[in-house]
Amino acid sequence: MKKSESSFGSENGGSADAARPSRQPLYKADEVRSLQEREGFIKKDNQLKFSLLLENLGSCQRLVDIGCGWGQFLGLAQNHVPELWGVDESPDGIKDIKRHCPRAKAVICRADKLALPEGYFDAAVTSQMLHEVKLFGEEGELMKVLGEIRRILAKGGRYLLLDHLDAGEGEVVARLPEEKMKQLAEFEQKFECYPARHERVEVNVVRMSKRSLQDFLTKTWSLNTPMESMEMNETHNVFQKKEAVHLIESSGLKVRDWIEFSDIRDDLKAAGGELIEGRSWNRKFLLVAIVDG
Repeated sequence: MKKSESSFGSENGGSADAARPSRQPLYKADEVRSLQEREGFIKKDNQLKFSLLLENLGSCQRLVDIGCGWGQFLGLAQNHVPELWGVDESPDGIKDIKRHCPRAKAVICRADKLALPEGYFDAAVTSQMLHEVKLFGEEGELMKVLGEIRRILAKGGRYLLLDHLDAGEGEVVARLPEEKMKQLAEFEQKFECYPARHERVEVNVVRMSKRSLQDFLTKTWSLNTPMESMEMNETHNVFQKKEAVHLIESSGLKVRDWIEFSDIRDDLKAAGGELIEGRSWNRKFLLVAIVDG
């Protein structure tokens, strides 16, 4: 039997003071501020991903955004969904959620131990959060998170997983403006996930792996900011389709849709560059899964 909203609230607080994470949050206060400042520069990117999430919510009365930060998506969803919940492990991130979504119920807890009622939600969203569990979580934590998401969803409910798509093997040739060439040298010096290197083909034209180009274009914003250390120690080449589908199905959910978006050529164009040789690719995906039975 589902718990009602009021009964759950009385047991667990239903607020940012309810459950506390058992270990330090991934993002510190200065990193949260840096991410918030970043939002002003990626409005177009956010509009695309948030629009896709809204389009794929289906008929939804109760929505929870896991890893909600300060509630950007919930602020948009409040015109479409009656009951909204936001979960985040960072008190510094979630403290501003009411400013973006006054109706949201905020809960501070870890995603592998969700302080949420069982079988309660029509939809659960993780937007660029699950890759952090995969890259920084403890052994087995990723499947625990997916198991918790499955637990809190009602029959027929859906899980929307939006995250970074692995660019895959292969090289491309790209033209970059002089400013970006300087940033590329700095990026390659600081990036610690794997050896990121380029070959200069001609003036301002480089040959490099698809993965390195993807990480470079999506991480240069963090150079010389409080987020630099974290961004230089993680990659945005995280999930392949086969792996993501297997993970979701192993957690007891049924994959319904797979949508790839965010063409790398758009990132190159925004950086003042262009793709010269090699096929383009999408660097993000949205996987929609449902509780089937």
